[in-house]
Amino acid sequence: MHNNLPLVLHLQDTTSHFVPNDHLCSCFSVESYLFDPLLLASEKLIAVVLETETFEKHHLESFQSLHALGKKMILMLLCSGGKEEHIRSVSLITQCVTFPLLQNESDSDSVCKMIWPMLREHVDALRYQEALKMRSHRAGSVDSLNVVAHQWRQPLNLISMEAINLSIQSTLEPSVPSSSIQKSTQMISEQSQRMAEILKSVLNMGKTHRGKEPFSINAMMERVKLFFADQFQLERIDCRMIGLEEDKFLHGYSTDFEEVLVNLIANAKDAFKTMALDYPKSITLEAKSDESCIQFILKDNAGGVPESIREKIFEPHFSTKGQGEGFGIGLHIARLIVTQEFKGTLTLNVSGNETTFTIAIPRHDTSQLKFIYS
Repeated sequence: MHNNLPLVLHLQDTTSHFVPNDHLCSCFSVESYLFDPLLLASEKLIAVVLETETFEKHHLESFQSLHALGKKMILMLLCSGGKEEHIRSVSLITQCVTFPLLQNESDSDSVCKMIWPMLREHVDALRYQEALKMRSHRAGSVDSLNVVAHQWRQPLNLISMEAINLSIQSTLEPSVPSSSIQKSTQMISEQSQRMAEILKSVLNMGKTHRGKEPFSINAMMERVKLFFADQFQLERIDCRMIGLEEDKFLHGYSTDFEEVLVNLIANAKDAFKTMALDYPKSITLEAKSDESCIQFILKDNAGGVPESIREKIFEPHFSTKGQGEGFGIGLHIARLIVTQEFKGTLTLNVSGNETTFTIAIPRHDTSQLKFIYS
């Protein structure tokens, strides 16, 4: 039994012909028992495979009790029949998929192949919900404070230098020219506004009370560019943000998508720290749009992702950084945000010293609406 794997209970009150295949057992801990409602109380339980001749009232009542406790799970029902109202009732309170009762073990493999993608999707959804619960903890993280401190350092230095300059002029000259004062006050105002925008961008990443709304793709990319501007200048990284020629809008949680882009760019930026390069460091984020989807293509020339970890980087808790390092959400959560919130895809491609992450989001803007006239 794999204690760290999500639990799938195989319960039966009839002769059993369901046998989990190796692929199912590699991703889930599958345990078989005679039907007992008390077994449904396990915290790790994400799905039940119920093998029974007929789905009876006592089965329904067990799952109703589970629903009352707020447990979200999938029911795979293998049965010959049962009262239609019982099956309809359980389908209203949980994700329920019905299959004919198996007649022999040779039919089991086809059922396993059908339920595997359903279980994976359910696990991803549960992990995504758990990630949202942790958002409030990230809001006050040391990472965010370090970003603010780093981003504010240059504007504060400029403001301080300009204040010293005015002080020296007032000491050396009987009257400071109004043009000098206006120039200084304009610079101080601009840098203060920039600091306010940086702070707003960081604080937005920790919002918990928010709603889905249309948001501008180009404006979002400008916020991401501002977020990294000083860091790229300090680390001599050439960063280009190429927006859409004709701006488009996505619908969803804008701060979540912004956080995905920030995470991908931060990973690219950090990759240069371990490389001794004899060519200019470059990161490019480009947005493209066609009739079916909007793509965000992020490229860097930081040496590529080692082949040994390419299959692992999207797994939960995987990191190439030490404890306490890194920006935050991780590639696993970034992919969940893209797939669960925006119904898109996040893929990796490596060619030579170049790494490319591609986000593809299906178009759901007003240009895609279809009207039917009667």
